[in-house]
Amino acid sequence: MNTFLKLLIALWVGSLWWMIVVANVIFEKVPTSYLAGLIAGQLFEYLSYFSLVVLTFVMFRLFKGEGWRVVKNSLFWISLFILFIVLMNLFGIKPFLEALKIQALPKEVMESIFADRFSLWHGISSIAYLIHSLLATFLMLKWR
Repeated sequence: MNTFLKLLIALWVGSLWWMIVVANVIFEKVPTSYLAGLIAGQLFEYLSYFSLVVLTFVMFRLFKGEGWRVVKNSLFWISLFILFIVLMNLFGIKPFLEALKIQALPKEVMESIFADRFSLWHGISSIAYLIHSLLATFLMLKWR
């Protein structure tokens, strides 16, 4: 189980960092920013669900190995914080950004009165994703 989990965490962390490259390529190659945003948003959503799966395995393994003493383990708190970030982005910020896009129709959100609010929350989401990726990398490096 431990080897499987190490491989799963490595795949997860690699996919988090690779998604940054993929998003940049999407925005370069797709003709409209609206369509590029839809594609990238969907990929980030899939990656968020993958993060939830991996974090479930991590938390299960930590509880299985240490029981309730796990609350003294820094990996537990890092995993819990990553989980919070993923849930915040997936079920808090993403639906809010989607609602702004819908309210902006028939214009693109960045051409509407919602552009500033969208930019602010998209920036918060991006910073949260970066923190998520950095903490996941740290988790991978510290996992034994």
